[in-house]
Formats: sequence, structure tokens, C-alpha cells
Amino acid sequence: MEKALAAIRLHGPGGTAELEALVDTGPTFTKMSRSLASKVGLKPRRTVSTQVATGEFAFKSAGTLEGELEGVRDAITVVIGEDHEPAVIGYTTLEMLGFKANPVTERLESTHAIEY
Repeated sequence: MEKALAAIRLHGPGGTAELEALVDTGPTFTKMSRSLASKVGLKPRRTVSTQVATGEFAFKSAGTLEGELEGVRDAITVVIGEDHEPAVIGYTTLEMLGFKANPVTERLESTHAIEY
């Protein structure tokens, strides 16, 4: 999916933020800026090692919020990025909330959970 955006609501103990984020099935986790994470009260629970496009590794703080896509809401892992980094909806958020990315229409589609 190239440059597809979706509206996501992120619900935390400090409030709710709604933003347009890039839908990207490459990144594992959803990413939000440090300032927005602070606004919604995201509390880091662990540090994750992430590999970036250059092949280098970066360590990012991650925590849990409730994410909401198209009315479906559940707990998701969110990585805290720097304020200059774009917001991204990663593949685990799509899977947790029951969506897949359609690369032809550049839209989200409902899908079934896989149990095998």
C-alpha cells in the first residue's frame, strides 16, 4: 500500500487523540510522536529493538493504549517516535483490530482472525 492513510483514535489514561496515520504493513507496531504519547498518557512498559529501512537498529519505548479503527477498539502496542517522525499504523494493530490493507484500493478491509 503506497501512501494510504487511515483515521485512528488512540485512547489513553490522559485522553484521546485522533490522527491520520500512514497504513504500512512493514512495521510491526503502530508509532506515534513523543508529544502525542505524552498528551494521551502513554506509559512506556518496555523497550523494543526496531530495525529501520537503512538496516540499522533503534531502541524505542513502547506501551499499550486502546486503538480504534472504523469503530473497532482494542488494546494495541504503540511505539513512541520522535516528534518529526510520521504516525504509522503497523501490521499488529491491523491484525488485532481485524483489518487488512488492500493494496489495490488503498483502503482497509475487515478480515477474519487466523486460528491455525
